[in-house]
Parts: sequence; C-alpha cells; structure tokens
Amino acid sequence: MPVISVKMAGKLPSKAELDAVASEITEVFVKRLGKAKERVVINFSEVNEDAFYFGAKSVGDIKRSK
Repeated sequence: MPVISVKMAGKLPSKAELDAVASEITEVFVKRLGKAKERVVINFSEVNEDAFYFGAKSVGDIKRSK
C-alpha cells in the first residue's frame, strides 16, 4: 500500500483541483508500478510558507520579494 505525502507551501488548491491531482498521482502508481487503485493513499498538507525554505530563504520571503 503506497502512502504518498504531498506538502505544499501556502494554501492548498481547491477540492476539485486536489481531486484531479490525486487522480493523476494514483494513475501513475497503478500504471507504472502495478498498484491497486483502491490501495493508493494520498495526503495533501499545507506548510506555512515562512517555515519552508529554499537555499536558506523562506518561500514567504521569496514571494514577498517579487
């Protein structure tokens, strides 16, 4: 049973968008790895953008500097 965790800085997209992404991720595991669709577990979670860093700079700072 694959358990897939997707963490995103900032707000998660809409439920409809999450549904579409979950469907696509599931299909990759079914087609490429032969996993049973009903056994693929996906968890989406938000990470505070000021606590998510690239090269010692937070995503929040990166967004604010644009």
